[in-house]
Amino acid sequence: MDSADMVDVLHYYFEEDIAASSGEQMEARSETRSVIYRTLYGTRYKYEMSTSDKKYNSDGSKLPDDGFYNDLEPFDPSENVVKPYVPPTELDEDSYLPFGKTLDAPLG
Repeated sequence: MDSADMVDVLHYYFEEDIAASSGEQMEARSETRSVIYRTLYGTRYKYEMSTSDKKYNSDGSKLPDDGFYNDLEPFDPSENVVKPYVPPTELDEDSYLPFGKTLDAPLG
């Protein structure tokens, strides 16, 4: 490969590395490359990113430490209250108000 083509390849990889939408995507890309280098080439990927175990919001910001989130209880489906049965509305196709007084008359 001549040097002009090699510069194009490097340029492509440079742009691919910069165009990440989140830190998680960058970490996933780094981990993928590390696995490929380890399994295919039998060597360590030298530019591997160190992963973070920190919890972030989707925009990258941390949760506030003001204690607000400590009072929230997680949803437990086993304690869910079952709503009572509501029968369907009777339909009278020949009436001006086909659904009775539950809904307004159709437009048009």
